[in-house]
Amino acid sequence: MELAKAWFPEGHLSVPPEFMSLLISHPQLQGLKLINGIPERVTRLPERGEGRNHDLWLLGRTESELVTICVEAKADEPFGNDTVAEYRNAALRRRERGEATRAPERINALLDMVGEPKSTWDSVRYQLLAAICGTVLQAKYDTSSLAVFVVHEFQTDKTKAENLQRNSEDYEKFLAVIDFPSSESTNARLHGPATIDGMECLMGKAVRVFPVKEIRDLE
Repeated sequence: MELAKAWFPEGHLSVPPEFMSLLISHPQLQGLKLINGIPERVTRLPERGEGRNHDLWLLGRTESELVTICVEAKADEPFGNDTVAEYRNAALRRRERGEATRAPERINALLDMVGEPKSTWDSVRYQLLAAICGTVLQAKYDTSSLAVFVVHEFQTDKTKAENLQRNSEDYEKFLAVIDFPSSESTNARLHGPATIDGMECLMGKAVRVFPVKEIRDLE
């Protein structure tokens, strides 16, 4: 609901200012024009099973390239319940009980995409691994030459500081594994590019704090 409210203030489509400020913070996105968008777009991931559900998919164009932007919207809920290691181990236990699952193979395929030593991702939230890989795969489907992954965080009077801090730490850990040190991972700027599975990627976090009036309107 917060994502919809941010993009449709007073019922009219408008790019949230904090979101656009994040995008144009990077020189590769100067002159960006957004040309299409779909909420809840699903990108197929390697192996059989659940795809990556982007809260918002956007297609844009600069003067020189086509750009795919995939958004993970968050209030203060976690980036999923499991880390990569926990997700893998739970899938292996299900397989030992006789359940048919290709989740371990899918995790390995995603880790092959990011190209880092696989053990370095063990403590990263699986949702963030699936998000960046799903963004790259969607960019390839779109024939874009640049992929952008954005966490759009919404703070209201109902979000809790300890939950926001937990999410911030999980996001910092994710950036650090991709080789963006936490000292650089401030909000309101995009990081990168990093090359993931042959695709140039940018990533960043935009934060929207709803005023009291807008919070009441959401209730």
